[in-house]
Amino acid sequence: MQGKPMQIISICSENGSASSRCILQLNEDELNEMFMDEKIKDRVVSVISVAGAFRKGKSFLLDFFLRYMYAKYVHNNLSEKDWLGDENAPLKGFSWRGGSQRDTTGILIWSDIFLYDHPNGDKVAIILMDTQGTFDCDSTMKDCANVFALSTMISSVQIFNIQSNIQKDDLQHLQLFTEYARIAMENTGKKPFQKLQFLIRDWTHKSEAPFGALGGKQLLEQTLIRKNKRPEENEQLCEHVRTSFNEIDCYLMPHPGYAIEEPDFRGCLKDLRDEFKKHLRDFIPLILAPENLIIKEINGEKLKVDHLLTYIRSYFESFNSKEFPEPTTIFKATAEANNQIHATIAEESYVNKMTELTSPEKPYIPEEELKRKHEEYLEKTISSFKDKPIIGKAYYFMKYCYKIKSYCSSRFQQFRKLNEAKLALAEVNYLSHMNKCIRDFENFMDELLIGNAYTPSNEFNSNMEAVKVDILQQFDSCLSNSTAAIHKQIREQLQEAIEKQFIKYKQQNDIKLDLIKANITVECAEAKKLYKELMNNTEQSIEALNTTHAEAKHEALEMFRRASQVGEESFFNECEKQLITYIEKTFNSYKEGSAKKEELLQLQLTRLKVNYEGLMKDACKSVLTNDNLISKHEEFKMKALEEFEALPTEGNSEDYMDEKRQQLVGEIEELYEYYRSQNNMRLLQFRQECIWKKKETKKVILESLEEIGLLASVDDTRSTYNSAYKKACDLYKNLEDDALFNKEIYEEYLGELRDEAQAGYEWYKKRAEFVEGAKDVAKGVLLTVAVAGFVLIFKVPPPF
Repeated sequence: MQGKPMQIISICSENGSASSRCILQLNEDELNEMFMDEKIKDRVVSVISVAGAFRKGKSFLLDFFLRYMYAKYVHNNLSEKDWLGDENAPLKGFSWRGGSQRDTTGILIWSDIFLYDHPNGDKVAIILMDTQGTFDCDSTMKDCANVFALSTMISSVQIFNIQSNIQKDDLQHLQLFTEYARIAMENTGKKPFQKLQFLIRDWTHKSEAPFGALGGKQLLEQTLIRKNKRPEENEQLCEHVRTSFNEIDCYLMPHPGYAIEEPDFRGCLKDLRDEFKKHLRDFIPLILAPENLIIKEINGEKLKVDHLLTYIRSYFESFNSKEFPEPTTIFKATAEANNQIHATIAEESYVNKMTELTSPEKPYIPEEELKRKHEEYLEKTISSFKDKPIIGKAYYFMKYCYKIKSYCSSRFQQFRKLNEAKLALAEVNYLSHMNKCIRDFENFMDELLIGNAYTPSNEFNSNMEAVKVDILQQFDSCLSNSTAAIHKQIREQLQEAIEKQFIKYKQQNDIKLDLIKANITVECAEAKKLYKELMNNTEQSIEALNTTHAEAKHEALEMFRRASQVGEESFFNECEKQLITYIEKTFNSYKEGSAKKEELLQLQLTRLKVNYEGLMKDACKSVLTNDNLISKHEEFKMKALEEFEALPTEGNSEDYMDEKRQQLVGEIEELYEYYRSQNNMRLLQFRQECIWKKKETKKVILESLEEIGLLASVDDTRSTYNSAYKKACDLYKNLEDDALFNKEIYEEYLGELRDEAQAGYEWYKKRAEFVEGAKDVAKGVLLTVAVAGFVLIFKVPPPF
């Protein structure tokens, strides 16, 4: 036996002094812990109470009840052995003792609540209750009335334990509560109490009525049912009792034996009369067997355990009023509790419907539709409350309708906030899908642009358009009709982002084309230089010049034609024509120079040109911007021309010297074009390196932000971003050591990195702000699933 008696209601003085009035004290903490247990609270309840005069063996009887309950509902061994137990085992359970002093005070229940699943579907919780004996020397009439009334109102079966016979004073005790029955019948047409079981102990008139239920039925007929030869006062008393209970039974119990009067009596079966034990075996199953259990009802409705707790609280408050509770007060307490329970059930129905409607897995509902559903469910809730058989409906209906409406309106605001959170969530969800689409677009374009091969413009545009269509279809796959407007808005943002990205990728592709043209230009300049070098190493005779010219022209053209021309065939052909024209023109100048015997002047021109070339070579060791390169070229050209002006004319005409001056300028410009093409190609190569380094550093930031978790705070997100951004910048700064380093291009792509990283950070910050907002909503609405289900959309981090 694991349980123990637990006092749920006790009697104490109001302020602790002997002269103060007595009040009831409710042990609500333990009651709440017991009755609100998840295994118990939703079961219908059967409460068996034993009440009566003090020192008449109520607790003694209840301990035999406990033996039956454990045998039947815990160990299920009724068929194996006698449930009364060992003949030598002392009686345990509720405290009892022989003598003249009371042992039980207030109301106690057994802490073990017994469970039974009835074949008809009822899941039953069975509670055994013991009450303080009435009319002892220490109790007032009010104490006795309160305890007896409470136990009768709480129980489904009230066992009235009486000594020897049903006396008039026993019925008078019951009459204290029959006025409540009269008022309740006026309001509901139903009797207030369920079953009254008279248990007549130590029955001595066996000749008039036999022991057991049959004899009890005969005694009831004589005492309560038969109306002739009974004074009007007594008849009214009996009528009150009959109209207070749905069912009244009586059982006549023999004396247990004189061993109970011994001071060392411990309740062992061996000390009890066999006849008494026989009737224990007969009487107790009549009350406690599964087929005989009576479910607690109020106003015709079965009561659950948690509802019983509501009634106990309500009755307790009424009985603690300053005045002894009149029947109207008891009725009011019952009506209040009855209406409160049905109102709560109605409210729960509304909450269940709205919870289902707005559950996290359900889509956002437009505001007007949600309001319409609220009004529909509220109307059904009021209607369900109205249709219930409720005590005092005429008086309390408007009060509790108003309470239900007020409660549902308050909860509606919470459900509305939850629904609005879904709208905000939908926006974040769409943004997440948008960013994934951008990421997929970038991945495809990056693959397309791997290497140095140029994609022709028409083919590039066609590929991009096909990817754009696929990406938009991918985004449209997440469309929810309830949030179509937000979907459209984010889709437009996606299209705009793709267009911006397309411009960047087209520029990257165009850079490849520019590199091809730059390479062709460089090869053309190299070919010109090669031709000049070969021609400068030959003799100045016409025959030698002709021979060298043919060979130098062939080698120069062969060198040039090794350059890649994919994508720029027309530019290549044009450069080839220019190269041939240049070779022929240069060859003619060599022939003219030979004819005029200008070797000395030509040597001076060559020296000036070599000086210019040396200066340009030193300047171009680092990559220059176009403006800087032009500036250096103009500076070095001016220096060469100043030295040219200082050369002796040796009788040459002014026109002749002007011609040579123009020749020097032309050759210097040729060299400049050579170094410009080299520098331009290196600029383009460094630009490409900046582009790929920017992608690498962006990945560092993205991976750091991905690792912070879905529920990171705004502060955590900011701190992680700042740290990752610094790391990315340090990595990007490695470009400063690149041989092709150019500060302007370096800073241009560093600015792009900063802007794109900030855009990505803003997305993560918005996500963190949304989660913090959802937590605030969760304070008023149950979002355990919500926040658990909602955050799943953040598993795909945004690209940027």
